[in-house]
Amino acid sequence: MDNLSHLFITCFAALLPIANPLGNAAIFLSITDGDKVEQRHKLAAKGSLYMLIILMSFLLAGSFILHFFGLSLEGIRIAGGLIIAKTAFNLLSPKTEDTHSQEEHHEVKAKDDISFSPLAMPLLAGPGAIASVMGTTSLVSGWNVPAYLTLSAAILLVCLICWLVLHNSELILKFLGVNGANALTKIMGFILLCMGVQLVINGVLPLIPTS
Repeated sequence: MDNLSHLFITCFAALLPIANPLGNAAIFLSITDGDKVEQRHKLAAKGSLYMLIILMSFLLAGSFILHFFGLSLEGIRIAGGLIIAKTAFNLLSPKTEDTHSQEEHHEVKAKDDISFSPLAMPLLAGPGAIASVMGTTSLVSGWNVPAYLTLSAAILLVCLICWLVLHNSELILKFLGVNGANALTKIMGFILLCMGVQLVINGVLPLIPTS
């Protein structure tokens, strides 16, 4: 497998479980309860577009942020791995307050447009997703255009999947049922936990003296 293929799979596999389209589909249906189907489809499209803009912004600004704040690649990998691991634990043992508290739910119900907040941020493109993008960016040396195009393609694919799931959220959840959706979410959570731990290992290993 060449480097670009590995980079694409790494970014996609880390980002998709964090975005958690199945889990967020249930929340999306809850906060759009009473809306017409056309309005719900419009919100799903706008939320996924905002998600793409947010993640692409951090992808392109990743190197600048690293240099501006004097952050090391190892530090980004360790911090990103810890955040991803925490997100994974939340998926494995979900609690309502981890994603959407009652206070937030009531506030959202009073909003006309939830596509940017809370749908795009923090549900789809929250701190975990941003940390994942930043962590993957740290794997690229310099301004490598093919690598950044590969990462952009992975982010775009995740956003498309999120849009498809949200667009068809009622049908998908009706087909899978609550237990089916929870089972898939836990599987993604386990994979995500492994990737978070691996990121931490990749950040720690260069700091260990070899002599």
